[in-house]
Amino acid sequence: MPTDKKIKREDSGIIKKPVKISWPKLVKRYGIYVFLLLILSYIVFFSDIFKISRVDVQGPNKEITQSLEVETNKYIKSLLTNNNWIFLNSEDLKKQLQKTFTGQESIIVKKKFPNKLEVKTDAQKSAIIWKTGRQSYVISVSGRAIGETNDKKTSGSMPTVVDGSNIPVDIGSKVVARDFIDFVMKLDGYFKTNKIAIEQYSVAETTSELNVKINGGYTIRFNTSDSADSQLRSLTATLDLLKSQNKAPLEYLDLRVTGRAFYK
Repeated sequence: MPTDKKIKREDSGIIKKPVKISWPKLVKRYGIYVFLLLILSYIVFFSDIFKISRVDVQGPNKEITQSLEVETNKYIKSLLTNNNWIFLNSEDLKKQLQKTFTGQESIIVKKKFPNKLEVKTDAQKSAIIWKTGRQSYVISVSGRAIGETNDKKTSGSMPTVVDGSNIPVDIGSKVVARDFIDFVMKLDGYFKTNKIAIEQYSVAETTSELNVKINGGYTIRFNTSDSADSQLRSLTATLDLLKSQNKAPLEYLDLRVTGRAFYK
């Protein structure tokens, strides 16, 4: 057998010819769908059909309504999808407004097809009575003036703070900070729990200092820019100490310096 010859072996198989793409057929078959998709994309993303054209805001007064409108428009402008009605998340907007307007009982956000937005808020939570001059106002937990009041029943259910500077108040305006309201409410809860009758809460030139007149007795001076809890702990410790010594403040008990208590 000859050994100098090389035997070549080829694998047998079926060789397929490459499929030739028929662009006319593809266009004829899918062209209408691509065209409709492009039209739909333009309508959704670029046309004015779904761009928010109107924001209806309703609040309990003019000031709250204007503030709600400003915050709503600010939220819309901050979105990556700009003012597209379809992609606006009404629940997320509601949560953002509730953080800003914490004094409201409820905030409702509704999307009206195809490009309208409706924001509503009703009553505000009452917190304190603010007395300035001869007028008394109900103040919400956010520190805004809800309205005037001469109702003794309403006044008796909430702590009354007297403004010694007699600054006029406009309904709906911001009277005091939310932190001040929280401070007063915490103190009021403490005095009610410990059955200490309060004659009057008052501020002089600034709300950073709060004076509390004990019924028929002395005045307690608080620093509202500091922790209410720490000052109340100092108050409790001081009153317990004085009680053990059969003493009581005659004029005042000053808690405005952190960790200290002065009395006379």
